[in-house]
Amino acid sequence: MRKYYHLLVLILLFSCSEDKDINPDGGTYKVVIEQAGDFTNYNKSLIAVTPDVDGQTLKFYSVENNQTTDNYLDNSDLSSPTITLVSQNPSREIEFNFIISPIPVTPATAGPMTVKFTLYKDGKLIGEKSFSYLDDFDVKQENLKFR
Repeated sequence: MRKYYHLLVLILLFSCSEDKDINPDGGTYKVVIEQAGDFTNYNKSLIAVTPDVDGQTLKFYSVENNQTTDNYLDNSDLSSPTITLVSQNPSREIEFNFIISPIPVTPATAGPMTVKFTLYKDGKLIGEKSFSYLDDFDVKQENLKFR
């Protein structure tokens, strides 16, 4: 009976300690993207360049579309005024490249737009970043990095 007790203690000890060793710094990220103004007249893409804790491509769950998406979102994925993404696996940090360019609109040009990124880690607000655009540029790239 004593052998079984020691075996049970060892199993519990190793199974619990292994859980602590898996990603002590990682967390689940939520990104809320809010767009306003003439955002439909701009081409946009968003690329998550940070891997998850296992070194794999970080994938997201799109709340509005009710589906899992890759680390790359194109203009059609960014066509709503509000987009909410939740990371599918833990990551130690999150980094995005946001690329934007105005769509030539005849006879006028694209109007001003704003985009705001609000980031949460494990349900806690960790940062906000806003950008405003006019049509007087070719292409812009913004880098967003949060821990």
